[in-house]
Amino acid sequence: MNVVSHIYHGTWRHPLSTKSQFDDLETWKDLTKTLEKGCFDALFLADIIGIDPAYKGSWDTYIEEGLQIPCNDTGALSAALIGCTENLGLTFTSSVLSEHPFSFARRISTMDRLSKGRIGWNIVTSVTNNAAQNFGLDGIVDHDERYRWAEEYVDIVYKLWEGSWDEGAVLNDRERGVYADKNKIHKIDHRSSRYKVMGPHLCSPSLQRTPVLYQAGSSKTGRDFAAKNAEGTFILYPGIEGARKGIAEQRALAASFGRRPEDLKLIQGFSFIVGSTEEEAWRKSKEIDEWDRVRPLLLLARLGLSRQA
Repeated sequence: MNVVSHIYHGTWRHPLSTKSQFDDLETWKDLTKTLEKGCFDALFLADIIGIDPAYKGSWDTYIEEGLQIPCNDTGALSAALIGCTENLGLTFTSSVLSEHPFSFARRISTMDRLSKGRIGWNIVTSVTNNAAQNFGLDGIVDHDERYRWAEEYVDIVYKLWEGSWDEGAVLNDRERGVYADKNKIHKIDHRSSRYKVMGPHLCSPSLQRTPVLYQAGSSKTGRDFAAKNAEGTFILYPGIEGARKGIAEQRALAASFGRRPEDLKLIQGFSFIVGSTEEEAWRKSKEIDEWDRVRPLLLLARLGLSRQA
C-alpha cells in the first residue's frame, strides 16, 4: 500500500525507517530498482478507498497511528513507476466502486501501452460503509450483490479490451492516409440498470489487451469469481497441507469454468525478515516486535486478522 503504516504497524517510527517517505517517488524508485535487480516478477500494491469501521466511535486511532490514512492512489503511483522500470510488472488495486468501467479500461490500456505490457489489476469490491459513502452510496451493498457488480464491471472492460478492436484494425497506412480500418472497430453497446456504455474503446489494443488479473476473495462467491476471471489469487494458509488442499480446490473451480487449472496461479502471503545470518534475522524480528504498536493490532483483530496474518 502507498501508506506510512502497513503490516508492521509502528515501525515507521524506527530511526532507520523510510516509511514516512511513502509519498516520495524516489523511495519507490529505489525499491523498484532493488526488485528488478533481484529478478522479482512484479510489485503488487494493495489499496483502499475508505477507512475501516470506527474504533471506539471515531477514526482518531487510525489517524494518530497512520493506519491506512493517509493512503495515496496506487494507480497513479504505478503510472509514475512505468518510466522508472524496464521489466518489473506493476500491479495496482482498483475497486469497482471507484471508477466507471469505461474510463478505467482506457486508463489501463494507456498504462499497458506505455509499459509495454507490464500492468496488472487487483480486482476488489470494497467492504466498508465509508468506501461506499465516498462514492455516492448510502452504505456498502450486500456481499453477493457486490460480486454481481464486479461481474458486470469486468464484462464491460472485457468487451472494451477484447471485443471493440479486431486484430489488424490499426493499419498505419501513410501512403493511403488510413490509420485504422473502420470495419474492424466496434461499439459494445452495453446496457443495464447500472451501466450504459456505448463504445467503441478509445484505445487501440495494448500488448496484453487485458492486464494480468488478480483477486483475493476467500468467500465462496469470491473464490468463484477468482476461478472464473483471475490469473493470480492471494491465499493465506498456516500450513502446507491446508495450502495443498486449498490450491487443489481452487484449481478445480477454475476447471469447472472451462479453464486450464494451471492457468490460475495461487500466491501465498509471507512476510520475510532477512539477515546475513539466522541470528541477525532473529535480532531484527525482535526489534520489529519492540517497535510494533498495540492499537493498530487491535484494529486489525476487529477485522478478523491475526497478528500472524
